Amino acid sequence: MSSIRRPALLLPAGTPSALDAAIKAGADEIYFGARSFNARMGADNFSPEEILNAVQKCHFYGVKTNVTLNTSVHDREYGDLLRLCEFLYRADCDSIICADPGVCALIRQTFPDFRLHASTQCAGHNVSAAKTLKSMGYCRMVVAREASFEDILLMRKEYPEMEYEIFVHGALCVCHSGMCSLSACMGGRSGNRGSCAQPCRLPDKNGNYPLSLKDLCLASYIPEIIRSGVAALKVEGRMKSPEYVFGVGSIYRALLDENREPTQEELTRLERLFSRDGFTDGYFTKTVGRGMLGTRSEESKAITKDTEGTVAFEMKNAKRTLPVTMTAEFIPGTACRLQMTCNGKSVTVYGSAPEIARTAPLTADGVRKNLSKLGATPFSANEEDVSVILGDDVMLPVSAINSLRRTATDKLMNEIQTVYHPERADFELSTRKDPCINDKPTYHRVNVAHFTHASRMPGRMALSGFSHIFLPIEEYLKADESVRSVVDGVEFPSVVMQSEYDELEEMAVRVKLAGINRVTVSNIGSLNLALKYGFTVHGGLGMNVQSAHAAKELAVLGFNDLTVSYELKLPAIKALAEESVIPAGVVIYGKIPVMTVEKCVIRDIAMGTKAPEISRCTYCDENDYTYLADRRSASLPVRRTFRHRNVIYNSIPIYMADKMDGIISSGIGDLHYYFTDESAGEAAQIIESYKNGSAHTKEVKRL
Repeated sequence: MSSIRRPALLLPAGTPSALDAAIKAGADEIYFGARSFNARMGADNFSPEEILNAVQKCHFYGVKTNVTLNTSVHDREYGDLLRLCEFLYRADCDSIICADPGVCALIRQTFPDFRLHASTQCAGHNVSAAKTLKSMGYCRMVVAREASFEDILLMRKEYPEMEYEIFVHGALCVCHSGMCSLSACMGGRSGNRGSCAQPCRLPDKNGNYPLSLKDLCLASYIPEIIRSGVAALKVEGRMKSPEYVFGVGSIYRALLDENREPTQEELTRLERLFSRDGFTDGYFTKTVGRGMLGTRSEESKAITKDTEGTVAFEMKNAKRTLPVTMTAEFIPGTACRLQMTCNGKSVTVYGSAPEIARTAPLTADGVRKNLSKLGATPFSANEEDVSVILGDDVMLPVSAINSLRRTATDKLMNEIQTVYHPERADFELSTRKDPCINDKPTYHRVNVAHFTHASRMPGRMALSGFSHIFLPIEEYLKADESVRSVVDGVEFPSVVMQSEYDELEEMAVRVKLAGINRVTVSNIGSLNLALKYGFTVHGGLGMNVQSAHAAKELAVLGFNDLTVSYELKLPAIKALAEESVIPAGVVIYGKIPVMTVEKCVIRDIAMGTKAPEISRCTYCDENDYTYLADRRSASLPVRRTFRHRNVIYNSIPIYMADKMDGIISSGIGDLHYYFTDESAGEAAQIIESYKNGSAHTKEVKRL
């Protein structure tokens, strides 16, 4: 145990008041956002002046500052982004939390000593992801919230070179982080751009809440987590109140310091501060199921309000202090001296010379008691921390001793407030060469078809216009020879946990031996596997590419081409494709995957409480798709994917058959067709519609 370093407690701050609460609660690190480029744009966030004050305040108490720049960034915004990064660098922020590959490259190239933390939006599920992120310049990976403790331990064991940060408390997204476009598709508010409207928290057509998860609470596992050697424990909550931050943070601070499980009283307080029908540890313990679902009741809101009132009183009277040691010397005829030391920094001050006492001389105990009175300062000292050297029968007025103490504390405060990285003040921003250049090789655009099931593929004649046809790797391996003779590419799963990685590798070897040379990769954690076996790597929709800067970084990593995020509109897609150093294609037909879900929604929809255990469930063997009806009666297809996960698709397909002129005349790369729940006959009709440029008769989405 002595060789294990205690993990840092990382608390959230959506406002300066919440930051003060986090400091009082005992945070080792605090994460907060500027007023742009962060994934919680609904929080108040921090102005430039507030950032400067926050960094100074945090550093005074030895607290590190992690600033969130974890949204997808568009090319036209990179000038503003660079200016913000320069400000954060000069402001002495400790690290940047980001997810966009282009943002990572910009910071790595321009501010090479800035620490980079890979946001949970990077969807880091395995060691391969950690290694790739390390090569990109990240020093810490926020582990995907869906990872189990087993997976976390495996990652720590196999690749200890990376720091691992895990969530221990707070709200959970039902979708794997970085893989959700439900809000963008349903309401035009992109979670990847920091404006999620949380449609997953709304009821479905029947008034049920199949996508609303309870909050996470891992307080009962703190001793095991400490032993795991992870670098930091993260509490979610930049949209939460200062009282929540202080109340939750104080409990986790005590659990960490005392290396123990919570009492029942502490668990009750955590639940009263905020919960959705209680808490869940389902991902952590691999007990994923209906028991993870929960909603926020009016009764819970009232309990939280009452509890926050109690916590507010406690927080008002709470104080975080820095322990100091003191050495005081009082010798007759010589200026008195006081040395005060805190965290390795010392100051020495001098005062009036003591005189020979006529009546009551100073005593060491009396001087200790006086000097340890630091209540109005940010310091604290026990009397045993004060060493006193006294001459014989010396006298000095109490006011002089008080003055000596005040002078020392003021001087020590100034000493501690010295910036951590003084060299940053002299930093000169050099002119950067834009990484997006136009010397890419000549590329001939082709049509690419993606199917979810071999049984839904039309015949060879209908497919003759496609240069490449892809199936999910697990579907390809189940297909017969007639299908394999048509398909020339496979799609790796968008989620592969560390404990599942060997299984995917075995599957990759099998498809390689079967003659497949193309792989679509939609998660950074699968890239190394594709490169290891020499596949041509195509960047799938899960890479969420929204800028040519991001495309350039993916090209460096080994992607041959990519599919642009469907959250972009056609003009932005064209501009990106023109600037990208590798071909940037676009989806011109299909129902887009909007969520990848760890919990099986299909069982809840189809069988409810009568559903058998997952290991005995055969529903998906007979049903390719189940449908989730939202509160507006939109029907979202849901299918089972690798390892019983679910993919939820948008209810309305992208359709551009009658709008192809602008696409054909642009620099856009390959044209992708995503066929999901269409039958083989319906797929053939759609393909024919694109040949004829026919208009669609039903509701569709446009680029």
